[in-house]
Amino acid sequence: MTFDLLPKNIILQSPDWAPVAFLLLGVIALLVVTNYWRMRAAWWVKCLGVLLKLTALVLLAVCIVQPMVQARRPRPQANLLPILIDDSRSMQLKADRGDRSRGESVQQWLDRENGWMVRVAQDFDVRPYRFAARLDQMADPADLTFDGGASTLRTSLVQLQQRFDRRPMAGVVLMTDGNATDDAVDDFQWADLGFPVYPVVPDSVRTPDDLRISSVAVRQTDFETSPVTVTVSAQASDDDLSEIQMRLIDCVSGTVVAEQSVAAGADGRTFQSRFQFRPQQSGVNFYEVAVFDQRDRDRFPATVGKPDSDELESASRWEATLLNNRRLVAVDRRGGLYRVLYMAGRPNWDFKFMRRALQEDAEIDLVGLLRIANKEPKFTFRDSTVNETNPLFAGLGQDEEETAEQYDEPVVIRLGIKDSDELSDGFPDTAEELFAYHAVILDDIEPAFFTADQLLLLRRFVAARGGALMLMGGAESFGASDFVNTPLGEMSPVYAPGRAVFRDERSAPRRDRKLELTREGMLSPWVRLRDNESAERQRLDRMPAFRTVNPVGDIKPGAQTMLMLRDEDGNRVPGLVVQRFGNGRTAAWTIADAWRWSMRRDRSANDDPGQAWRQTTHWLVGEVPRRVQLQLEGGQSLGSPVQIIVDCRDAEYLPLDNASIDLKVQQQQFGTTDKPATQASERLDVQLQPSETEPGKYVGRFWPRDEGAYRFTADVQAEDGSPVGRAETGWVSRSDASEFERLTWDRDGLAEIARQTGGEVISAGDLGSFAKSLPNRKVPVTEIWQYPLWHQPWVLCIAMACLCGEWTLRRWQGAR
Repeated sequence: MTFDLLPKNIILQSPDWAPVAFLLLGVIALLVVTNYWRMRAAWWVKCLGVLLKLTALVLLAVCIVQPMVQARRPRPQANLLPILIDDSRSMQLKADRGDRSRGESVQQWLDRENGWMVRVAQDFDVRPYRFAARLDQMADPADLTFDGGASTLRTSLVQLQQRFDRRPMAGVVLMTDGNATDDAVDDFQWADLGFPVYPVVPDSVRTPDDLRISSVAVRQTDFETSPVTVTVSAQASDDDLSEIQMRLIDCVSGTVVAEQSVAAGADGRTFQSRFQFRPQQSGVNFYEVAVFDQRDRDRFPATVGKPDSDELESASRWEATLLNNRRLVAVDRRGGLYRVLYMAGRPNWDFKFMRRALQEDAEIDLVGLLRIANKEPKFTFRDSTVNETNPLFAGLGQDEEETAEQYDEPVVIRLGIKDSDELSDGFPDTAEELFAYHAVILDDIEPAFFTADQLLLLRRFVAARGGALMLMGGAESFGASDFVNTPLGEMSPVYAPGRAVFRDERSAPRRDRKLELTREGMLSPWVRLRDNESAERQRLDRMPAFRTVNPVGDIKPGAQTMLMLRDEDGNRVPGLVVQRFGNGRTAAWTIADAWRWSMRRDRSANDDPGQAWRQTTHWLVGEVPRRVQLQLEGGQSLGSPVQIIVDCRDAEYLPLDNASIDLKVQQQQFGTTDKPATQASERLDVQLQPSETEPGKYVGRFWPRDEGAYRFTADVQAEDGSPVGRAETGWVSRSDASEFERLTWDRDGLAEIARQTGGEVISAGDLGSFAKSLPNRKVPVTEIWQYPLWHQPWVLCIAMACLCGEWTLRRWQGAR
């Protein structure tokens, strides 16, 4: 029975005795007051005596009705309490060589003799789990090995949530350093777990001494002598280091590409350096970056490979670990044969020097179409002796004359063709034929040479197929009357000049103009021929002047001017302008006598004109898509899948459905200078499925089994079995780099997890108090229980203390 005047959690077990108890209490209280009223004593003695005795009587009267306290507590063993323990290699770290490792500290926390473990086991279903690359249940803390290659913290907590879905969970006790290696998920919220997380951290933490690679960035350009730049950033835990060594090793050959001594930055802790080099071969290449202090040089031989696992704690003379001092890098120097179609309105020296330059590049195939005679008007009235074919072909034989250009057709010669059928009808007029090329160069040819369909096809080649178009200067370039209203004028990065300007420039005397690089040109490696600004300016000063430049109008919005030409009066005109157009890019080269550069160059020096033509051509074709493109995303650490995307196109570069894709993955093993590289594993087949959202795309997943370098190869066939193409790329699973990216306990990250989930960060020294308070926290499954309030020792103690105090007061004051 309960009373409205009592708290809701207090009930009376013997409510029938309440009237008797209250009556006796009232009678005895009246006698006590009367007795003290008649005493001869100070007033405060009377009041205090009455208060002490009445307090004792009230407590004794309450015991008659047997008050009970009603409360809720967790139902024993009904609520789950997983203990999630980090079993990765970072738990082997020690702040100092004489200290316990993080893993040893965790095992001490989990010792079953600890009172907190016994306490929580009384009320909760405690289940220990360990996680590294995956989540596993364990029976005993002794099963922990701390040799996992990853710390999939977020993934493991999500798996716990899924595993115990619809099961009551009181929370998760988390024992980790907080350095997770999961791939980031933008929209993930810890609060979505649905249960509180209680991270456990040591009472005090000291940051270990360490030098690590913080980032590696790879940049590829069309700069011929060093097209690949690897930027390495390292960070030390303190500012005691003034200089470190950085080394780059070619994994395939096992040779050292470069080694540099790098001084510390302004803060004394950061180091940065760049390696600029040219790979020995095109395609996928793998390199290893290593950073170390001079004291550890003997620990870093000039070979490929990481330290053994036992070197985690003892290899370095001063570092906590060497596992974050090396990192593999994949460089996909896209190779293959790029086909460039060169169409010229008349034979010229520029084609000769361009062709000579590109013959030194095995990756560029230059195909030339040179018009050597314009078409002639066709008359219906002719002498019977006049032939139908162009007179240039007279006397070559009847077979040649039958296949020669007619009188009303231009005469075009083909150079560099693969077979006799290629470009037999002149400039391509079908998408399948034109789209086989990666870039088109139009030199000194008027738009009227092309049919309307060919011009629209050329526009589609750039905008949709993603090809490149370069317009070169000449008598028929940029200023033709019909240039503005054609797709060529639309794709050009410069507007056509006004007729008056064009006429004045054509009739003006020739002026010497010196070449200059703009700011954009100086920042673009494919425009420069030297690796620094001062050397580039000296080269420009030695260059011969140009005299023939096409007049052009304004630069279109979004276009960039790379080269300018300046005359003696300081007047400047554009020399090279580029822009994006749809999926491709276009360029305008206004210099009509670039051949002067090749004819007047110093034969004993570098072939600068040849290098310029090769770099410009590589820029044209560098981003042109192929029929098969392979793209990889995610999967940087063990336990995280690599997202595979293969984009397939037909001959007209439309999405290719129902393609057959043979995708193989192979882990790489690298050798040294004495031992060549070998393939470490068999080829693994990965099944791909068509994308549900984008036609022509096929997607799949691959889970790296081990850390290291992987090579992905996709061979695609059309539905009829004809080959479409092959794509290849490289991938590096760098779990060690992520695992040891930071050596300190991530207290802030753990605190954020606890805050979002409604948990609390627990210090190791407070585990006992946490175990006592956990049953009083919010848990899913509880039960009601009662305990007698009157049977508590404190009730009898207070009553006895009040009676003794009242008796002592009367004796002390001599009250009667």
